Amino acid sequence: MWRSGVKQLPNCKVSLLQPLKRNAGLSTSAINYNMNASNEPVVLYQVKDTARLVVLNRPEKLNALNTLMCKSMFDTLNEYSKSDLINLVIIKSSNAPRSLCAGGDVAQVAKTNLEGNFKASTDVFTAEYSLNYLLATFNKPIVSFMDGITMGGGVGVSIHSPFRVASEFTKWAMPEMDIGFFPDVGTTFALPRILTLANSNSQMALYLCLTGDVISGEDAYILGLASHYVSHDNLARLETRLGEINVFHQRKHTNASRYSGEEGVALYDMINDSIKEYSEPRFPSDYKFRFSDDQLIVIERCFNINNITSIEDVLHNLKAFDNGSIEAKKFATQLEEKLRTKSITSMDVAIKLIQENSKDHIESALRRDLYVAGNMCYDQSGLSEFSNATKFKLLDKGKTPYEWKHNTPLNKIELNSLFSTKPSIPLSLWSNNINVTWKDYPYHLKYQLPTEQTIETYINENLKGSKNLEQDTINYFLNYNKDTKDKLGVKLLCNSILRRKFQSNSQ
Repeated sequence: MWRSGVKQLPNCKVSLLQPLKRNAGLSTSAINYNMNASNEPVVLYQVKDTARLVVLNRPEKLNALNTLMCKSMFDTLNEYSKSDLINLVIIKSSNAPRSLCAGGDVAQVAKTNLEGNFKASTDVFTAEYSLNYLLATFNKPIVSFMDGITMGGGVGVSIHSPFRVASEFTKWAMPEMDIGFFPDVGTTFALPRILTLANSNSQMALYLCLTGDVISGEDAYILGLASHYVSHDNLARLETRLGEINVFHQRKHTNASRYSGEEGVALYDMINDSIKEYSEPRFPSDYKFRFSDDQLIVIERCFNINNITSIEDVLHNLKAFDNGSIEAKKFATQLEEKLRTKSITSMDVAIKLIQENSKDHIESALRRDLYVAGNMCYDQSGLSEFSNATKFKLLDKGKTPYEWKHNTPLNKIELNSLFSTKPSIPLSLWSNNINVTWKDYPYHLKYQLPTEQTIETYINENLKGSKNLEQDTINYFLNYNKDTKDKLGVKLLCNSILRRKFQSNSQ
């Protein structure tokens, strides 16, 4: 169904959300958080020739997002979307390389929840997820500098951009399991689609969501969490170069300009080429990818979302894992022990979110995140320990593990109660000027390293019977495939896949 008066875009569905008055209903308690400790705005906006810079500027909180930060970015980006004078947007931090963004300000959210001010808490998530939705569907290219801590809400302001630039200072993570929350900000939509390795059935996506592992910039690039890898020292020059990009507008841009037309594609290609100019030609000499072949096999076999119904299935898979490798068995045992320290409720929610959001479109995925967040704040079912666990870990600075009260898997009714809408908790994403949604990102896979499925498909369709399988595979993706040609890490990625999936053919 299409809203009257809105142009239909190829492979896109128009949002059915009704416009909201975005200034209405915001909690007045948030007004105290619109300036940082230096009495400066918490988000800065700068002009860089044809680019616009969105600079997170709350360094004393590692740029933790609050309601007014998200609302400010939402409103400003909405205005940027209408301008023909702007070619692209760069999202960065004023305190790089310490952090891009350490997450949403969940410590403040927990505090307001425990004070009974649930409206202020849900305002944060409404603003944040509405911003994520706008970023994911924006009608101009966005480049995110993941230069420093990029966790939780920081993942949300970067992962939906086609150009996600990691540096040697990047520390990427979704650590929500430790505070009884869940992997939000559309992560469970993004990870099943963009991760490169051990992810044919969202295994790596689920692994990263459940474990909260901190991923380095180099590993983030190899895994597809980042599209490019640029050293911190080169980012300022890259920023200048991006601002110099100019595309002559021969016709008035519409909301469709991002998705169709030679001019739009040319702009994205120019941005990609510019970032490649400043990308590192090689990793540090001591770099070693964090996951061994045996560890990737454990992740593939134990975290397959098609074969699990609850966290108990994952724990059982890890406990029973045995493929003859001592390293693999040890890794599986360590993972089981690690997961047993985390919130059972949160892990069951994460599993259901990935199963549903991996198949849905971005608007529904973020709306689903909003409902869960709202239910965890109000906690009408008594199943959420988010506020108390967050208070213990972040406000009280508890040094011992939090003792979870809910230590058994949720039944179907309990789980569904955390996902359902409730008349007493009215929640809705804000409408934006772009007004589209889709099931797959239009540009992400074009500019990052190829996925394992892409490489496997090429081998199976073109290299059957090859006597030099390793050489032929690497040669194609490194020298002939226009989307991956000359990209750092192609050889490492291909070799990992060849060893695990085509070892007998490549020898």
